[in-house]
Amino acid sequence: MNDRIGRTINRRNMLAGAAGAGVVALVPSAAFAAEERAGGRKPGGRENVLPAQKSWGPVPAMTGKKVVQIPDVRLAVWDTGGEGPAVVFMHPHTGHGGSWGYQQAAFAAAGYRVISYSRRGYHGSEAGPAERPGTIVGDLVALMDKLGVGKFHLVGLAAGGFAAFDAGLSVPGRLLSCTVGSTLAGIQEPSWSQATTELLPEGWFNLPEAFRELSPSYRAAKPQAMATWIEHTELPVTTVQQPPQNKLLWPAIESIRTPMLLLTGDCDLYFPPTRLRELASHVRNAELAIFNETGHAPHWESYRAFNETVLKFIRKHRR
Repeated sequence: MNDRIGRTINRRNMLAGAAGAGVVALVPSAAFAAEERAGGRKPGGRENVLPAQKSWGPVPAMTGKKVVQIPDVRLAVWDTGGEGPAVVFMHPHTGHGGSWGYQQAAFAAAGYRVISYSRRGYHGSEAGPAERPGTIVGDLVALMDKLGVGKFHLVGLAAGGFAAFDAGLSVPGRLLSCTVGSTLAGIQEPSWSQATTELLPEGWFNLPEAFRELSPSYRAAKPQAMATWIEHTELPVTTVQQPPQNKLLWPAIESIRTPMLLLTGDCDLYFPPTRLRELASHVRNAELAIFNETGHAPHWESYRAFNETVLKFIRKHRR
């Protein structure tokens, strides 16, 4: 492990993101709206509301762990290998590359090469030199190049979702599809950042992580898997501040043509359905999924519906 500690930021700043320069945009841009009227895109998209999951099995063990060197840093990677299309999972802040146990085997069984990794400073990955933090998308592309992956499906949740729109702008030719879940997405519109701050009450970040992230139904059920989720959140993290490669303002988001699935839980306190719909209003022909009785971790609390929904989506965009 590199003993040089990356620059750290607190959770509130990481979630709210920097308030980027530019005009506050509460509605789609004029050009985007004109295209919509001409039939070139549709606002938001149809909502698919998934029923609550009521039972949970043990978390499957993940396989294929290795360490991969990219410029400036060594990353912990879980890679099933194989010849199928690659699906790359980007983890939330409360997790790491080994937190996709409910997904890895399921997606591999469906014929995909499943890749996940710990971002800089998370479990098994170096923080790297403080003076060269790099970018999330830069690390993602460098890792795919090292693994010999050309095009891929990207699935990013919460903090991992900050890579999605940035990648859609930076490397659109590499993306077959993007699933963006339970995330503020790194949007830099001042009004978006302000809404995030106003949504979370004073003292919010002093509350237990499980209360802030998991739904009341899941916590009341107390499945054994909840203990595993808490173990992941208790691992030490050096949060490295990696700026986006692009200004993530609404006109830029509206220009992305990568197929997008946007999802959240209806009990997500960071990203409730209202915010999902606001984001979707700036995304071309987005598909929306909302998971009942689910908080900020739909891949964990509602993994059956999550897997089925994401697999159905990416099957439509295999080429």
